[in-house]
Amino acid sequence: MPVDDKLARLVLGQIDADELGELGRALTDIPSQTGQEQALAEFILDWYGANGLKPIRREVEEGRPNAVGILKGSGGGLSLMFNGHMDTSYTGTEEDRMITARMEPESELRGSIVDGKVRGLGISNMKGGVAAFMMAGAAIQRSGVKLRGDVILAAVVGEISRTPIGPYQSREYRGEGTGTRHILTHGIQSDYAVVADGSDLNIVWTQNGVVDVKITTLGQPESAWGTRRLTHPPAKVNAIVKMMQIIEALEGWGERFEDEYIYESPTGPLYPKVNIGAIEGGAPFRPNYFPGVCSVYVDVRFPPQVRPVLVQHEIEQVLKPLGVEYELEVYKSLLGHEGKGVEPLVDSLEAIHQYLFGEKLKPERPERASIWTDTNVYNELGIPAVKIGPRGKRIGPRAEELAIDEMVKAAKIYALVALDICSRERAV
Repeated sequence: MPVDDKLARLVLGQIDADELGELGRALTDIPSQTGQEQALAEFILDWYGANGLKPIRREVEEGRPNAVGILKGSGGGLSLMFNGHMDTSYTGTEEDRMITARMEPESELRGSIVDGKVRGLGISNMKGGVAAFMMAGAAIQRSGVKLRGDVILAAVVGEISRTPIGPYQSREYRGEGTGTRHILTHGIQSDYAVVADGSDLNIVWTQNGVVDVKITTLGQPESAWGTRRLTHPPAKVNAIVKMMQIIEALEGWGERFEDEYIYESPTGPLYPKVNIGAIEGGAPFRPNYFPGVCSVYVDVRFPPQVRPVLVQHEIEQVLKPLGVEYELEVYKSLLGHEGKGVEPLVDSLEAIHQYLFGEKLKPERPERASIWTDTNVYNELGIPAVKIGPRGKRIGPRAEELAIDEMVKAAKIYALVALDICSRERAV
């Protein structure tokens, strides 16, 4: 065990399950869709101040602050940052109908506690993890234990996969690393980082990159009635029919890509993914015309060491033989990373997990590990980072639930890893 048992017990004694559950409920009760995180950030900043942590408000853009809390060390020690996003996977608004056909009433999205579980929109992804590291920081402060290095609690905006494209250009569409990248390039850094995103309290430090591509086919916009297929073949004049050829080719390529680019990471395989996630074409109020424009939006998840330009090249090579006129626009590109220098942090977490629960720390399952999270931003910028956090489940189209016991386990892990890492003297 890397931490003195007496100190560990002193700190763990400050973690109260009822208080943590209520904190998770309160965070969940404040709506915080991507771009609208301010109310939640202000609540968190006030909570930091009330619990003896130094609150730091970092504006990513007007009305959109990151909420940082710092437990200052005595000096000369290693620092550790905890990270969690405030924005939620759904907006909780009518916009969600673009993604889900059925929506539960708004009352089921607000925070509540039922049978030892916190329910509502965002508790699993990932306000439960945020509440857990907030409680861990407060527990160390309340215990009176003095650390050498700083403990930094970072609740950030904009992690959910939302990207500006076309008419969707407001801050509501600036996600996937927006808040974390701002923090790390505006004066707040650390020696190590723990991202508290949901992993069933398993560990991972290698994650996929992302490329988003818009592909547009062009047709011959004129009245379809009165024409014959012999003179006006749909495959030549109808942008939607042309797109059917593109989609078939993309699906065939995606199947090959997902098999060819499996990445063996230290915690197990990462799976690539090709997904056609949206389509636009034609005018619903004028279906008597051949549509002149049709677009599909493709999300490609790829492993470390693969570059976005390679993905673009492969798509172009697949579409070239079709002889279909198209336009291609890459509108998102984020690299995947395998964390380097994470061993001291991993070793600490493994020992702490064994101490707390009497069992070995497990790697995150491949199907859950094969995503993009803010862990990549830390590793990209040279801060060794791992992801380990509590994860619940979806109990409706949008509503989630997370057991308070899982939040308590996470808070204990976070408190002890901070106690360990931040007690270590920095090497000269």
